[in-house]
Amino acid sequence: MPLYQAVFVATDAETNICWKYNDLLDNYYFQPVAIEITGVYGKSTAPFLSCLAKKLVDISGNPRDGQWLPQRLSLAMVRGNTAIIFTLACVHV
Repeated sequence: MPLYQAVFVATDAETNICWKYNDLLDNYYFQPVAIEITGVYGKSTAPFLSCLAKKLVDISGNPRDGQWLPQRLSLAMVRGNTAIIFTLACVHV
């Protein structure tokens, strides 16, 4: 899948999540986080995670804490993809 299509898929997921939780917007700040299976972030997810990483650094004072968040998300994606592959491999044996 080309990169522009992956970004579209993730951004479309963000839009669908916003519609699903539209009732919460009056009382809460709501930020959808959408990461496509290849690791591509949706258009509003990337700036949000960047801001969140900066706040982690500001609070902790450790500049490496800003790198921790995307690394953990990347590991979670790898683990999820691995689980899918093993599940499919077991089904087709």
